Amino acid sequence: MGKGKFANQKCSCVSGKKFKKCCLSSPVLKVDHQKHYFRLKGAKAEEMVQDLANKSFFIDWCYPNPKLPNGKELCDLLIIFDDIAIIWQIKDLKLDANNKYKKAEVEKNLKQLSGAYRQLFDLKTEINLANPRRGLEVFDPKNIKQVYLISALLGEGEDYYTGFEYVKEHLVHIFTRNFIEIALNELDTISDFSKYLKSVEEFHKSKSSVVIMGGYEELLAYYIFNGKSFENLNKANMVLLDEGSWNELQKKPEYIAKQEADQVSYGWDSIINTVHTGSSKYEKVAKELARSDRFQRRYLSKIFLDAHVISHNDNNDNLFRRMLPMDSCTYCFLFMDDPEPRENRKSMLAAMCFIARGIYKDNKKVIGVATEKKLKPTCSYDFCLLEMPEWTERDNEQMKKLQAETKIFTNPTYEEAHEDEFPQTK
Repeated sequence: MGKGKFANQKCSCVSGKKFKKCCLSSPVLKVDHQKHYFRLKGAKAEEMVQDLANKSFFIDWCYPNPKLPNGKELCDLLIIFDDIAIIWQIKDLKLDANNKYKKAEVEKNLKQLSGAYRQLFDLKTEINLANPRRGLEVFDPKNIKQVYLISALLGEGEDYYTGFEYVKEHLVHIFTRNFIEIALNELDTISDFSKYLKSVEEFHKSKSSVVIMGGYEELLAYYIFNGKSFENLNKANMVLLDEGSWNELQKKPEYIAKQEADQVSYGWDSIINTVHTGSSKYEKVAKELARSDRFQRRYLSKIFLDAHVISHNDNNDNLFRRMLPMDSCTYCFLFMDDPEPRENRKSMLAAMCFIARGIYKDNKKVIGVATEKKLKPTCSYDFCLLEMPEWTERDNEQMKKLQAETKIFTNPTYEEAHEDEFPQTK
């Protein structure tokens, strides 16, 4: 359930004091608010998994085919986001005469994953990472607290195959072609995906026996249907999940309603995709915007779009502002026309973020997003990230002075908003 109170305010445009708080700008870009279901077909298996990962987790944090200093490949795909590392090794396998994978091929994939982990975290080998947006950077293992290993076995699927294997002390997730499509479309944010992997590992390590009939998607169906948790299975020594749970879940009216409601959330994904065009220092802002899970993105996108519609229909003032406090971060949305280089809009956004930090003192982080007042097929964006661990009396005095100058959030109107992840159906 999403629930919150946000503040709106309209006023005449007054340039506020400029703050150097990582204000970024991006050029005009068309925004796509629709999700497309991605499938693995056509090209090579590695390329398709990498493409699917880019769409789910953004190209910013996906590193295809990273190399060791000697030029040898470390792994097929490495995803790094904050303190999370996900190591992928991908094999396009065929079945033998007994409709089984060749054991040597499967074990080779597992050994390559173990070797990649050893190079990154045991030997701490210097690994240079690169992708089209981030450029060249050196991997730092000290920043990583969560590591997940995925062996992707593409090609033909066995009738039955375990979803887990151990190589040395490391648990490896075994993903088939079918499950990769399901997982990277269903858990298509880094927050949702990593939370699921962590929950699966904790669940699996606590059980003496786990048998899954039909496919790994049956476990995912249980997880989704039970509040994204395996807590109800904690008392069981052995768990048997029968075939058909995933197909049954997809027929449930509340699940169908969730999928439909989530469509608006991809507008937030489009906004995230614009940040990199504004500055080489975009990464911190983009990461904060991408930190939210799919449900949170739906909520943020709805609040943002609702404010933009109000702004579009208002012909009396030349700007509209909305402030939304969430659990640990406050969001500021500004709708204002300003010609290039949009200095007034950037200054206004920075002032909004500073004032919002003082209004909601428990939230030490504020994110600002600004765009044109009118809805258009294409639009420009400005972004601001303000991180202030401490709020002093001097800051409070500065905020009051800035409010007196700009009239920002001096007399806001408050509205309640409520959102269910699985909307109720009649």
